[in-house]
Amino acid sequence: MFNPFNKANKPGGLFAPRKGSALTKWSEDDFKAAFRLFDRDRDGTITRTEVLNVLRTLGQNPTKDEMDQLIGDIDADGDGTIDMKEFRTMMQRLMESNEADDKELLEEAFKEFDVFDDGFIGVEDLLYVFRKLGDDEITRMEVEQMIIDATGSSERKAVTFEEFKAVTRS
Repeated sequence: MFNPFNKANKPGGLFAPRKGSALTKWSEDDFKAAFRLFDRDRDGTITRTEVLNVLRTLGQNPTKDEMDQLIGDIDADGDGTIDMKEFRTMMQRLMESNEADDKELLEEAFKEFDVFDDGFIGVEDLLYVFRKLGDDEITRMEVEQMIIDATGSSERKAVTFEEFKAVTRS
């Protein structure tokens, strides 16, 4: 499994910008939804504990030093928390990668979302992931719309890897 704290995977540190990379574009709603996954108490900031809880949910177990580096790299104003602006910067840096890393990262991300290991990300897969991350607010209808947006079809109920790749690069 890919470990974002493994410095061999991220030359120059976890959030170091990459040369020759293309930034994946996210909508404001995408950033807000991702921020909401981390901001469990809905106070508009992400604490060290909230980051640690999400990372552990995703199978990571960072050390204190790794958490210090992670928070230090993100927390631009030094207040010990991550606000929406800092989170957006973090996500943009995380999305920067060269093509070889990008393909590997996309495959790993797809596998994390393909809960039933059938080669597709469906409504049930996404609902399971959102619930596992503690988001009980997202509705089946919202998840179904995500699938429609990714596939371009209201008939299809699952996303292929190629569609997943296209969505993450758009």
